[in-house]
Amino acid sequence: MGDDYLRVREKENAKEWQMTEDAGVHKGNVFNYFNLYVDDDQTSDSAAEDSARLQSKVSALSARPPVPSRTPLPRVNPKITSAFVKKRPITLTARRDNAAKVAWRHNQQATSSCDLGVALKLIEPNVAKLHHILEEIGVRLGSFIQPQGSLNRSLLLIWGSLEQAQLTVEELELWRQRTGRPPTFNESNRPERFVKMFSELGVSYAHDEKDAKRNAMRQRYQKQPESGRRFQFNGYFMWPNNEIKAIELFGPNCEALDPLRMDNKAYISFDPARSLFTVRTDNDEDKVNQVIQRIENTIREYVARDHRPLVLFLVEPPRLDEHRTLVQTTPGPLLGPNRTPSRIPLLTGSKLQSRSLADCERGNKSWRSKNGAIMGTAVHRVLERIPNYRGHLRMRVNIGSFALVRYKWTPGAPSVALEKFATDVQQTGTKGAIIRDLQLQHTPEDILEACYHADHLFQPIESGMKSLRHVRPHYGALYYLRHPEKAEEMVQLEIDLKANDADPGSFEGAKAQWKKRGKPDVLAQAPPMEVYSVRLHNGLSWQLKISAETSLDPNRITPQMQDFTKSVAYRRPPPTVNPALSGYKVFTTPPNLRIVGMEQKTTFRYSFKAQPQFVFELTRYDEYNGNDPCLPSSTQWAAILYDREWDEKLGENLKLGVGEAASWTPQVNPFFKRGDGSATGSSGEGFAEFLLHMESVMSFVDRLQSTGQESRETSNKVSGVLQGASSDNEHGTGQPVVRLPPAASK
Repeated sequence: MGDDYLRVREKENAKEWQMTEDAGVHKGNVFNYFNLYVDDDQTSDSAAEDSARLQSKVSALSARPPVPSRTPLPRVNPKITSAFVKKRPITLTARRDNAAKVAWRHNQQATSSCDLGVALKLIEPNVAKLHHILEEIGVRLGSFIQPQGSLNRSLLLIWGSLEQAQLTVEELELWRQRTGRPPTFNESNRPERFVKMFSELGVSYAHDEKDAKRNAMRQRYQKQPESGRRFQFNGYFMWPNNEIKAIELFGPNCEALDPLRMDNKAYISFDPARSLFTVRTDNDEDKVNQVIQRIENTIREYVARDHRPLVLFLVEPPRLDEHRTLVQTTPGPLLGPNRTPSRIPLLTGSKLQSRSLADCERGNKSWRSKNGAIMGTAVHRVLERIPNYRGHLRMRVNIGSFALVRYKWTPGAPSVALEKFATDVQQTGTKGAIIRDLQLQHTPEDILEACYHADHLFQPIESGMKSLRHVRPHYGALYYLRHPEKAEEMVQLEIDLKANDADPGSFEGAKAQWKKRGKPDVLAQAPPMEVYSVRLHNGLSWQLKISAETSLDPNRITPQMQDFTKSVAYRRPPPTVNPALSGYKVFTTPPNLRIVGMEQKTTFRYSFKAQPQFVFELTRYDEYNGNDPCLPSSTQWAAILYDREWDEKLGENLKLGVGEAASWTPQVNPFFKRGDGSATGSSGEGFAEFLLHMESVMSFVDRLQSTGQESRETSNKVSGVLQGASSDNEHGTGQPVVRLPPAASK
C-alpha cells in the first residue's frame, strides 16, 4: 500500500519537482563508461603514438554497447542535474585549490621561504597538527606552505603572490612566537637529568623522520608527475560528463580525490575534452582497480546528494473522544531567521454522535494502517540511497507543535473537512515544521515529578540505577557568535559536558563542535527525509527525520575560536541552587569573541522500558539575555526519541572516504527491531512496534502538557497497554495518565 502510494505521488509531482519515477536504485548500467588497462612498458616509446593509440581505443570502445557494471549504478535524471547545477552545484570537497596550491601541483618554483630558526618538530611535535596549522594559515591568506624536506629542519617553502608570501611569513613568525622557543642544551651545559630524556627524544626523532618521509612521499601524488615519465600500470575510466560535471564535483584539480591519490600511491588526472579519468602507478594493478571502483562509486554519492528530499505529511486519525469533522488554522509563531509566518491546524466543529463512533473506529484503524505502510515505505526508500552519503547523518523523532508554512486551502473558507485536509496536506507544495517548544505550563519540579512517576514507561538509562529520581542531568550549551574574520557570518558552537567520575559534583567537556548558521556549507544539502505525523486533536505532533549535519571546515576555525572553545568550562553553582530546577547558568562566558546569544541545555535521558535501546530525552533550554547573567530570561522544554543503534549505524557515514559505502544493510528491519531485539521476521514488524511505542510516548507528553490532575492509580491501570501495545491503542483508547498538579501561574 505504501509503495503504491509513493509511486503514484511521485508520478503526479514529476513535472513540478522533476523527480525520478522510482526514487530508488536503477538496476542496470546507465552511463557509457569502461575500464581499460594498458601496460606502457610493452608499447612504443613515442608519447604521441601512445596518445593516438589510446584515442583510437577510446573511440572504438565508446561505439560499443555499455559495459555492464560490477554493481548497479543509480539513475541520474539529466533534467534534475542540469537544473540543479545551474542553481548550486554539488561538490564532494569543501577545500578548493587556491592559485598557490595549483602552482605547487604543477611543480612551479616557490615564491618565497621562511626560516623559523628551530626545527618544526620542536615547535609542534604532532605531525598531523603541524600540517593542519600550515594548511589553515595558507587557506586564510591565499598561499600554500610546505616544509622543505625533513621536519627536523626549520625551512618552509611558500607559494603565492609576493604580497601573499610576505603576509604568510609574518603570520608564521607570529605562530612561532605564540608557541614559545623550546629549551636547548649543548654538550657542556646539559644537565645529567636531561641525558635520558634526550636519548628518548633521539629515538622519537628517528620515528618522526620516517613518518615525515612517508607523509612527503604520499603528498607528492597530489602533484603532476614528471613530464615524459612512464608507468607500469595504467587505468582509464569514462566519466558521464554530460550528466555530472566532474570539475564541479571534484574540483578543478580533482582535489576531492587527493585521499585516493595518497592512500593508493597513484596519480589521477581528468581530461575534460574526452571525459576520461587516467590512473597511473608503478605499485600494483589492484590499486588501479580500487581507485577506479571508488571513482565509480562517487556517482552513487552524487545521486544521494542530488535527490530531492522525501517530505511527507500524514494526518493521524483523532481520538474518538476528540473526533471532530472540520479543521481550521490559527496564527502561529514566526519561524526561522526570516521570521516566516505560520499557521497551526486544529480540529473544530461538532463532535461525533454516539451512533457514528463505531464507524469512525473502523475507519481510524484502516487510516492508521495506511499511514504506517506509507511511512515504512518512505523510510525504506531513503535508507536505500544513503549508504554512500558521506557526512554526519542523524535519525531522530522530534516532538513538538506542528505549524504550516505553505499549504493548499480553499480561499475564504474558515474551515475544511478533515478528510479533505488530510488529502491536501500531502500535496508536494506543502511546507511545515515542528516547533520544539512543548509549551509546558508547569513548574520544573512538577514536570520532573511526572517523569519520576512514569516508571511504567521509562527506566534509568544507566545500569545500577534503580529509581528514575536518581537520573542525573546532562548539561550542554549553544553559543551563537560572529565569525572573527567575517562579521556578517554567524557561527554556532555546541558543547556537551559529562560527569566527572573523580568529582561527582563536577562536569568536564565531552564534545565541542563548530557549525555554520544560515546558509549551509557546500557539503550540506537538504535533509534526506522528513516524515510528519500530524495530530490535530492535540497541539503536539512528531516528526521522523534523517538529517545531514556538517561541521564548520577546520580551516575556518581561527585561533581565537580555538581559544574560545578551550575557555568554556563548567562553573559550579552555589550549594543552595539546583541548576536543573532554576536554570542557573553553569557555563563560563569567555570574553574574547562577540556572543550574540547563548542557550543552556539541561537534558534528562530515560530508557524505554519495552525496548531499552530507545532513549527518550526531555531537555530544558534556557536563554540568557536579561539583567541577571546567571538566571534565564526565557525557558523552553523539548523532547526527542531515538534508538542508540541509529547513531552507531549512521555514524559509519561520517568516517567514509571518497567512493566508499557504509556496511549497514539499507533496510527497515535493522533500524527498527522488534521488542525481542531481533531484526528478522516479516518486513515492517519492528516498524509497527515503533509506531505503537510512539503512541505511548505521545500520550505521556500530552499529559505533561495538560493542566488536569489525575491519580497515579489510574496510570498504573494502563501500564499493560503501554508495554503490550494492545489493540485499544489503535482506536485511541487506553491513554496513559500521569499525575500532575494544576498549572503554575506565571
